[in-house]
Amino acid sequence: MATLEVRRHAERSDRGNEESALSENGRAMARALAKESDRHALVVSSPLPRAKETALLIAGRLDTADPALLPEMGGAIGDRLYGEMRTLADWRRLLDERDEARHLADEQLAAWTRLASRFGDRDRILAVSHGGIIELPALVLAERLRTPLAGAVFGYCEGVRVEYAKGAATKIEVLRL
Repeated sequence: MATLEVRRHAERSDRGNEESALSENGRAMARALAKESDRHALVVSSPLPRAKETALLIAGRLDTADPALLPEMGGAIGDRLYGEMRTLADWRRLLDERDEARHLADEQLAAWTRLASRFGDRDRILAVSHGGIIELPALVLAERLRTPLAGAVFGYCEGVRVEYAKGAATKIEVLRL
C-alpha cells in the first residue's frame, strides 16, 4: 500500500469566515512546501476553500475534495476545538474523556486507510485537512503502533506521514515545518 501524508491547511485570510481563502502568508507557506514535496499519485482535500487551495499550491493539482476529511466536530469536541487545545497532550486528554472523540478518530483512520488502499507501495498521497481532525486519529494510530507523539498541536501545513502495508498502517511520523 501507499504512504499517506495528511497536512493541515495553510493560514487563512479570515479566521472568522469558514469559507475564506488563504492569506498571502499562507500561500507563501504552501508554495515553500511545494518545493520539498514529492510527486503524489493522489491529491485530496476537505471541501473547504482553504484546504483545496493548500493542496493545489503544494501539489500543483487537486484530484478531489473528500467530505470524509471534514467530519462534524460538534458537541464537546467542537466546543474545545479552537480554545484550549495547544498540545497533543490536550487532544490525548479529550480522547480519554470523550467517546465521540475516539469515534471521530476511528472514522478518520478508516478514511485514511481507504485512501491508502487504492494505491501501491511506492505511491504517495497528499490529504489536506484541518486541526483536530488530524491530531485525534494521529494520536490513536500512534498509540496502536506504540509510537509516542508529543509537542504542540499541528500548525499550518504540519501533520503526519503514515506508511501502510497489507491494508494496515505500519508507521507514523510527525511532519513539522
